Amino acid sequence: MLTEADFRAYIDGFNRSDFPAFSRFYATDVEFSGRAARLKGREAVVQFYRDVKSRVRETLTLHGLVVGPNAMVADLETQLEALSDWPDFPTGPLLRGEIRRSQNFIWYDIAADRFTRVRSAHYRRIESGATVSDMAALPGTPMTPRRFAAYIDAFNRGDTAGYAGYYGDDVVLDVAGKQQLHGPQAILDFYRTVRSQTRRTIEVVKVLGEGNRLAAELQSEFLALEDIPQFTAGPMKKGDRTYINTLVLYELRHSQFVRIRSAELRKERRG
Repeated sequence: MLTEADFRAYIDGFNRSDFPAFSRFYATDVEFSGRAARLKGREAVVQFYRDVKSRVRETLTLHGLVVGPNAMVADLETQLEALSDWPDFPTGPLLRGEIRRSQNFIWYDIAADRFTRVRSAHYRRIESGATVSDMAALPGTPMTPRRFAAYIDAFNRGDTAGYAGYYGDDVVLDVAGKQQLHGPQAILDFYRTVRSQTRRTIEVVKVLGEGNRLAAELQSEFLALEDIPQFTAGPMKKGDRTYINTLVLYELRHSQFVRIRSAELRKERRG
């Protein structure tokens, strides 16, 4: 089983551009999906990074990690420093000397101590000079997958009293790095508005818990009950369906959520 120490060795090798050191963590047929590329196979991933690192100095900083027997989920900051102009850089033109920072949540599926699938969910772009806080180590009993499933079930039923009990008094919900809500009442009001506009159903695709950190891949189906030109997931017309897979990181204190952050993995719209 890979440990946090193993993962930090992977990050260290990556930052040093030591291709043998970090590529040994990839399975031969690894699947890689990110904003800049979708790749299949270790050699394709290594060649991609050789190309990138010849033009950009890329540095990763780990801000949190959830470790399980068959997966890891990392909260990673990426800093890119352009070594030359790159007008067709996949996530937007880069000029020599430009520094760009972003924060992403990465899900690593693992088999035989190798990454078999790596998926990146973009959380936010980090403004110049801004600081990034690490995931907290907080007291209390970890949340079991069964209790988390009960939370999602209460949410899907519209049982406000049922799911409100999962929020700490100082809980903060950060919606895809775009909107931040403080306290249970603000979150309940937000979801009440969403529920008045759409019928939302959440499915737990995967869940991974370690200590008082929990990571989940959730698929949400939104059915628009009316025209919503300014919906949080993008404009919708009555009858439209939007499917969004999100990677969500939860931090808990005494089995209640105190920080919830979501990042989009995939979105599909159907009229």
